[in-house]
Amino acid sequence: MKGNHTVFEDRYHKEQPAVKSMAQRIANNSPQVFATTDDFVAAYGQEAADMVAKGGLLAALWDIGIDAVPASFEGEGCDQPKGLKTSLVRKDG
Repeated sequence: MKGNHTVFEDRYHKEQPAVKSMAQRIANNSPQVFATTDDFVAAYGQEAADMVAKGGLLAALWDIGIDAVPASFEGEGCDQPKGLKTSLVRKDG
């Protein structure tokens, strides 16, 4: 069923009220550093982590001036993101 998949994906789109609300909540507390995903989930819940995984929350944060990037990288090639770090986007000029 195509419809169910689309509804699930759209649920985490950056324009959804729940995603925008979560982005504002995180922005109000930024800058922040979460060493692990578990730390982020403890602060904001599993649904927020799902929003990050689908990309909508990161896009919504960027739209309101918050950059969210992995707190660190692990693995042999340092290619496995871990945790989350938020900061204000620097605007030149």
